[in-house]
Amino acid sequence: MNIQTNQERDDAEEILDALRQIQDDPTLQAEAQTRPETVLNRLKLSSAARHAVAFGITAMLAIPAAHQPRPEWWS
Repeated sequence: MNIQTNQERDDAEEILDALRQIQDDPTLQAEAQTRPETVLNRLKLSSAARHAVAFGITAMLAIPAAHQPRPEWWS
């Protein structure tokens, strides 16, 4: 049985909404790279959502670096 409380749903929606805002706004993305704390403050997140979004920001910043073209070793 999977029972979710309204608070859990609210937290999940808050997290997803914040991550979408950051992903959709190049200005927020740039600010998140240099001053993530400022972005978290601006979004006025609850404590649980704040931690999850901070982790999400870290993941968003790490993923593009992992997909950079690698030098051609065999040329």
